[in-house]
Amino acid sequence: MTVTRVILPKLGLTMDDGRLIAWHKKEGDRVEKGEVLFEVETDKANMEIEASASGVLRRILLPAESSAPVATVIALIADTVDEPLPDVGRATAGMTPESPLASNSPPSKVVSSVGDGSTDRVRSSPAARKRAQELGVDINVVRGTGPGGRVGLEDVEAAASSGSASTSPSSGAVGEKREPLTRMRRAVAEAMTRSVREAPQFSISRDVDMTAADAKRRAAGVSYTDVIVAAAATALRAHPRLRSRFDGDAAVVSEKVDVGIAVALEAGLIVPVVRDADRKALAALRDEREALETAVRSGRARADAFGGAAITVSNLGPFGVDRFTAIVNPPEAAILAVGRVADRVMAVNGAPAVRPVVSLTLTVDHRVADGADAARYLADVAKALET
Repeated sequence: MTVTRVILPKLGLTMDDGRLIAWHKKEGDRVEKGEVLFEVETDKANMEIEASASGVLRRILLPAESSAPVATVIALIADTVDEPLPDVGRATAGMTPESPLASNSPPSKVVSSVGDGSTDRVRSSPAARKRAQELGVDINVVRGTGPGGRVGLEDVEAAASSGSASTSPSSGAVGEKREPLTRMRRAVAEAMTRSVREAPQFSISRDVDMTAADAKRRAAGVSYTDVIVAAAATALRAHPRLRSRFDGDAAVVSEKVDVGIAVALEAGLIVPVVRDADRKALAALRDEREALETAVRSGRARADAFGGAAITVSNLGPFGVDRFTAIVNPPEAAILAVGRVADRVMAVNGAPAVRPVVSLTLTVDHRVADGADAARYLADVAKALET
């Protein structure tokens, strides 16, 4: 007989704590490995986490709408309904898997004394306390809208927007409004700043005749994005430098061709990943891309929907953009920016002709690849689309 400790997973390099927003099972329910067990809120999206083992959900240690540090034990799954459980109590803020817990101890309140040093304490999440410090907000006077008056991240940001709980004067001029960044916007800002600061980047562009690609997409019932992602993935097989990442004194080459798809949301930019994109038929690739986009737009993406891409494709064509230059999404080595497909006059067999044309711009991390590497790869992408 075995007992599996379910932990709050670390879903990103910068994730220190997470908010558990829903359990999909209750104590006593049967759980199958791979079945969605709970949902966690991160700076990317609400992610569905699957059970790592089969058995009976014997005990839930962290209730819904609660926060805890990553790696906290939040539940126990046992083989049977009556086998002895380890001496583990309810999860508390700041706890680690090794922390001793009394088996019958009541749930501890999450408390904070951020601000002016007063001894007043309020229930708040670790993320809310951290954000309050960043925004100069006195969390002791923030009105909580969570269960039992618990102060959440949204409450802190709302208080900062209104200025009702600020401990420092607003820096905005007359007629300006200070709007705190959302978690997703902050994550994008941090990643892009790090990318530009740490990675020397260059970009090259090429116009591609999409006549053949248009016929192919119509026959398969897919979009221009799908045929471009397929071409980018297939061409990447022969270019290991473009599917590598810089790691100190080495370049780490990925043997898999997973492609990130940049999706614009109201709160910011998010990049879910199509796995093994080079091995999928166009229809299967379309289905996976659409499922990913639906999941991230609804805020219900799975934990394995992010990270590990070899390259990202960013298509602003649907917004009427002809061409643009994108910033590399670390730790990837390249990003392909796609403009709109539009009719243009071009020379075909020595005569002018109107053809559907797209401008592709490839931005590359110069630490792992050079101009010639990028040019050869972009030529192969164009060849795959034009033939």
